[in-house]
Amino acid sequence: MNLLASIWEMSRCRLVEAREHDLPVVATILAENRAVFPLLGAERDPERLALSVLRHDKLPPNGHSAHEKSFLIRNKSDEELLGLLSVYRGYPTTETLYIGHIFMRPRWQRRGIGREVTGELERRAERAGYREIRVVVGLRNWPALRFWIALRYDRITQIVGDSEYREHTYADIELAKSI
Repeated sequence: MNLLASIWEMSRCRLVEAREHDLPVVATILAENRAVFPLLGAERDPERLALSVLRHDKLPPNGHSAHEKSFLIRNKSDEELLGLLSVYRGYPTTETLYIGHIFMRPRWQRRGIGREVTGELERRAERAGYREIRVVVGLRNWPALRFWIALRYDRITQIVGDSEYREHTYADIELAKSI
C-alpha cells in the first residue's frame, strides 16, 4: 500500500493527485475559501495561490517537493469536486506526516467528508509506520480549530505569528495527534 498513491478511495469519495492542468479547479476551491488566504501567505489571487500549491512552492525548512502531494477530493458517485488536501511526509521527523491543508467547498463542509478523508489518511499513515500527524490551523479559524480538536489533534507543538492581537494580525497553532 502506497501512503500517497496517486488515487485512493473511501466509501463516499475518491482522492486523485492534483497536477498543474488542474489549476482551474484548485483555484475554484481556494476562491471559495477566501477567508483562509492569510494562512497561505501574502498572495491573494486564487490562480497564483493554486499554482503555488500545485508546484509545492511552500515547503518546510530543507523540504523537498517530492515529499508533498496535493489531492483533489471528488464525490465517488458523480466525480463532483468536493475539496483539496495537501500532505507532506517526513516533517519535522521521518515518523511525522504533515497535513498542509484541507479545504472543502462550502456546500460540502460539515457533511463528514473531511472526517472521512482524515480518518483514512490516519489509517494509511499508521500502516506505513508514521507515529504522528500534524496540522497547522489559524487561531482565528474557529470552525477548523473545532474540527481538528474534535478529531483529537489536541497536542500543541507550536504557535507562530504576530505577537500582538490586532484586526489585521494573525497567528497559527500547530496541532499534533499520535497514531
